[in-house]
This record gives sequence, structure tokens and C-alpha cells, in this order.
Amino acid sequence: MKRILVADDERPVIESISLIVKRELAGEFEVAGHAMSGREAVEKATQLTPDIILMDVRMPGISGLDAIREIRKRGSAAAFILVTAYERFDIAREAVELGVIDYLLKPVSKDKLAGALKNAAASIERRGEAERREIEHREREETMRSFVETALLHGIMLGERFGGELAKYCSVLEISEPWAVVGAVLFTPSAGSPHPEAEMQSLHEKLRATVRYKTRAFAGPLVAGHSVVLLPVKDRDSAAEAVDSFRKVILQAHGEALEKGILRMGMGAPKPLEDAGLSWSEAMSEVLGRRRSLGRASMEERPFDHDEAFLENLLNGSPERARQSLEQLMEPLRTITEPPTADRYRIIALFGSAGRMLARRGLIEHHAAVDMMDFEDLRTAAGGAAFDLAVRARFSDLLRMIEHSPRWSPLVARAIAYVQENFGKQMSLETTAYELGISPNRLSRLFSEETGKGFSDFLIEYRIEKAKEMLVLPGASIKQVSISCGYPDPNYFSRLFKKVTGLTPTVFSSGTSEVSDGNL
Repeated sequence: MKRILVADDERPVIESISLIVKRELAGEFEVAGHAMSGREAVEKATQLTPDIILMDVRMPGISGLDAIREIRKRGSAAAFILVTAYERFDIAREAVELGVIDYLLKPVSKDKLAGALKNAAASIERRGEAERREIEHREREETMRSFVETALLHGIMLGERFGGELAKYCSVLEISEPWAVVGAVLFTPSAGSPHPEAEMQSLHEKLRATVRYKTRAFAGPLVAGHSVVLLPVKDRDSAAEAVDSFRKVILQAHGEALEKGILRMGMGAPKPLEDAGLSWSEAMSEVLGRRRSLGRASMEERPFDHDEAFLENLLNGSPERARQSLEQLMEPLRTITEPPTADRYRIIALFGSAGRMLARRGLIEHHAAVDMMDFEDLRTAAGGAAFDLAVRARFSDLLRMIEHSPRWSPLVARAIAYVQENFGKQMSLETTAYELGISPNRLSRLFSEETGKGFSDFLIEYRIEKAKEMLVLPGASIKQVSISCGYPDPNYFSRLFKKVTGLTPTVFSSGTSEVSDGNL
């Protein structure tokens, strides 16, 4: 039921309207009060919060139109209906500008009043529905933004390459800067804490609130006691100032937790946004290997300059410069009896990042990158000299992988690396081109020119080679191999396998040369 305030300086008008509402419209409307001046109408509107106000134009003191302005200024959402003895265009025009719903002439008839009140009620319902939809839209938008933010930050933690999707992430999150610095945060419960998980969750929520409301950065979810922070920056030169400002905010808000060591943070070097995963790796190495307080670093304490140069030179095709960076990085470890655990694993992480980045860019074969992830030689080397020899051997192996890999253009190399990593998924020339951010026609042309075969042929050959590797394994299931190689239909896979190899998968897996015509 809609509540009505009747404002008119003539009591008979008030009584007449009240009587009509009570007798004819009682099921939908009720008169909550009345006022006999503009000032009283303003006061009653504040006290009674009516849904609809019937306002006389001419009243003692301030006019009805001025009263409407004041009531609107005080935040009322009521619908207004003007009641007047004069039909004047200038008043009607001003009333429309104020959002008045209807205009009634005295004496007010039953039918006209009923129609005006129902129009006002319908307007209120439409406005309420529009407000509800707006709130729902904002809630969906915020949910989507939160989902995209989490997906981007999770991807950075996992070292994913976003390809053409990166621009969409940036658009939703309103990130215009092309570079970023990534931070790694480690939450460690207090010794003897009765509820360590709850303590870590509380620390994380407080940090996330600080990052969200006091900085331009983004803080990720809590994963195994860790979280990621993404700080967008304009370029490499502006990064130092941005990081310094960010650190001051964190120190001011979380200085006690940092001092106690229950919260630790490391920051990677600035990277192009598409290489943010590399900055995350550096930040993780710092937070796990060093226990310094945030904000106290000097130039001597910045540990990742040579790491960064090593990776950049490898990726840019400058192996000798990469060797020099590695030599400078290893120099302090050669003369000590036993390399510190943090430094040992820092080198392991560096080679892991190198293998991953080189494979993603197609500079080494994917299977070679997977094989090199066995770091037992670096983990167990006894003493600084032995560790140094193991690192040198590891670097030489890495250079040999690069030398023996086909030298494609960067785009074709990335396409091949994408196939090698995702051959088990549904893919095509179009989807691969989309991931790389180029047109399918351009990718097709470059692929044919450099490899001498079409993209589809290359994809089929690679999948069949992987299928061969899987089929010879003990207990291999042809159906599972088919699915693992991107072919949901085992029958189609069988026909394609025979077309390429001359044998059915069953015959190939058995190691015989007989060709069977039987079905799968």
C-alpha cells in the first residue's frame, strides 16, 4: 500500500482528497498525513517518508514547486502530483523539469485522482525495478571483476602465458600499464598459534584490503600460505618509485606483522606484463630465501639483477652474455664449503624458469624442457666447487638444447610450443592464432613458409608421434591414448593413425607387423 501526503492550504481540498482515497482507493493507498504550507510539507515529508505527495502550487510561504525542490534536496524518492486551480504552461513546464508525475486541476475528481495515483504508483514500481536491476548489474560486474582478477593472478602464480586473453583481462581490470612488478607474500602463523589457518586467513584479508583500498595493485587469493601481488607500472624506469611507494603503504599498515616475521614479502624485477610470471618467480625466490625486513634493501641487497640478465640474454639469443651473468651470480659460492640452501634452490629455480620460458617461446623442444626439470644433480652436489661444476654442466646442456632446436621465427616458435603444450586439447589454426594474437591467415602463411607443411598437418604428425610414445607403454588403453592426444572419437583416431603410420593402434602397440581389419 502506497502512503500519501496531501499538501494544500485549503482544508476542504485536503478533506475531499482524503475521503476519495478512503472510500474508493483504500486497498491501494492511504493518506499518511497532510500539510497546509510549503514549509510544513517539507517537514512532514521528512517525518512521514510518503511514497506519493500531492502538492498544491500556491501555498503560504514557499511555493509548492520550491517545496518540491527542497524535499528532493533532502533525498526523498517520493513521486509528486501537482494540484492547482490554474492550468498554466510555465508551471507545467517547470513541474516536468522537477520530475512531477501528473498534474490535477481543482476541484479534483474521483477518476482523475485515481488515475494520477495509479500512474504515480506504477512509476514508483518501475523506478524500483530499475534500481534493483542496477544493483544486480553492479553485483554481477563486481563478481566478474573478482573472477577475472583471481584468474589473472592465479595464472601468474602458475607461470601461464595468456596470449590474446591478456588484453581482455586488462580491459576488465582497467589496467592500462604495459609493465608490472610482482610481489610474493608468505604468511606464517605465530609459534604455538591455536588456530594457524584462521590466523593466516586474517593476515591475508587485512593485506588484501590494504592493497585494494590504498594502492593501485592487486592482491591474489591465499594459496598454501602464499599470495601474489601485481603492481602495474608504466615502464622499467618508473618501477622503482612505484615499488617504493607501495612498500611504504605496506610498512605503515603491517609493520608489526613484518617485524614479527609472520608476514614476509619479496618483490621481483619489473617485467612486461606478459612476462609477469618471471617476476613472480624472482619474488618467490626472494621471499623463501631471504629474511630481511621490507623496505630496507640497498643496492647491494638486490639479489636478482644477474638472474634477470641471465634469463633475458638466453631468451634474446645472447648465450655468451647469459654465461657472464651466470658467472657473476656464482662467484660468491665457489669459495665456500657448502652453498646456502636458499642460494642452491635459487639457482635451481633459475634453470627451471629458463627451461620453461625457452620452451614456451619455442626455443627448445618441449620434451627437453620437461626432462631438464630433474635437478637432483644441483640439489645433491657436495660443496661449492662441486656445485659450480654441476651448474656449468647444466648450462652447457641448455646451450646444446638451444643449438639443436629448429630456428623458427618467434611467432612460429610460439605456435609450435603452444601445440607441444596443448596437443591433448581441442585446437585449430584459428584458436592457436587467437592465443598468439595474430590472424589465422598470417599464421598459416608463416607456418607453411618456415616448416614446409600446413598447421593441420604438423598438428596431426605431432599428435601421432605422442600417441606412439603412449601406445608402447604397458597397459596402454587405445581409447585413453586417443583422448589424451586430442581425439575424443577413438574410431576416428584409429583411422587417422593407420593413414599416417600404415598400422592400426592395436597392431602398433602389440609390436607385430600384421594389419588387422578389426574394429577397436
